[in-house]
Amino acid sequence: MKNKQFPIKFLIYCFYILLINCGSPSDNASKKAQILGLVDTYLKTYTTSNLLLDIANNLMVPKYAKLDNKVSLLQTAAATYTGNPDATNLTSVRNAWTETYLAYKQVEWAYFGPANIPNNAYLYLDSFSRAFPIDTTSIESKITANSPPNGLRVDGLDAVEYLLFKDNVSTTNTAFADANRKTYLTKLIQDIKNQTGLLTFQWDKSRSNSFYYSFTNAGKGSRDYPNTKDGLTELTNQMIFFCNTIIDIKIAEPSGLRATNLGVKDITKVETPYANLSFESLIQNLQGFSDIGEAGFYKFLSLRSETVVPRLKDQIQATKTSVNSLKSKYGTFQTAISTGGAEVELMLNEFKKLRILISTEVISSLGGTIGVSSNDGD
Repeated sequence: MKNKQFPIKFLIYCFYILLINCGSPSDNASKKAQILGLVDTYLKTYTTSNLLLDIANNLMVPKYAKLDNKVSLLQTAAATYTGNPDATNLTSVRNAWTETYLAYKQVEWAYFGPANIPNNAYLYLDSFSRAFPIDTTSIESKITANSPPNGLRVDGLDAVEYLLFKDNVSTTNTAFADANRKTYLTKLIQDIKNQTGLLTFQWDKSRSNSFYYSFTNAGKGSRDYPNTKDGLTELTNQMIFFCNTIIDIKIAEPSGLRATNLGVKDITKVETPYANLSFESLIQNLQGFSDIGEAGFYKFLSLRSETVVPRLKDQIQATKTSVNSLKSKYGTFQTAISTGGAEVELMLNEFKKLRILISTEVISSLGGTIGVSSNDGD
């Protein structure tokens, strides 16, 4: 009977794992990242390049296409409503806005590339990330003067929300008898459509000079990501930075739980103060994290740690449960802040646990990528 021999690739893999465990503590994370890159390259496993390609194809491209489609439907509904401002058409355009807003919240975390502020792609999408709350006085002044919706705190999905949801049905319909108000709403949505169109254009895989090409070709001549590690760092940093936004701005600031506001609550600073979708917004933000995982990140991470992925999934679910619990009990975030302060803090703590898990164990498993870039050889 022949002696069975271990495949040579298995032996090499074991050798690399041994190297990982023998590195000095001071530079172990960096060496681990480089060694894992070599293992990826040699064994042809699920590499960083595979991950970036899957994130682009299975997440960014379809998510932005969906968002762009939702804005088109919003445009159509708004045109119908401004042509005939009645209760039925108002309900339709409000529903279209809600679907657009929540679709955006699933990809709000991706504040990079063509979605970054210097490129102005989100200039008309999200006034919340730039300056919040919106300036309703300036909005009304612009409507009176028939001025375009240009400038800080007077545009974006938040401004559309204000126009459509701030009053009851009869008052809103009466207000939209004003031609200037109709014009302002139409221009607001057109600006949003321009930007979602730009996002889909920049992620167009058929264009060799698009951001899609730059992102998926990290380490292969990409103008934005000289190394594949840079692309991975982009993803993990965006997740952590967005956790900070949720914790500090979306929850702690209006709840009086941020150190800088000394316990002073301000419910005017919640998201969607007129449509009352703050809880739904947080749930869709968490769905965005789950989507990253299902698009390839869970697979990539599981090859580097057997234990982190289950804990990450569990924490995302636990955080969703905490949001849904407050939503079921209080209805709106404003009510939860006003009457259920302790429970709001418990929800906030779940988001903090998620941030800690991503910024420590996830980052460590990937070789230490937060805020830095290194050549991983992939």
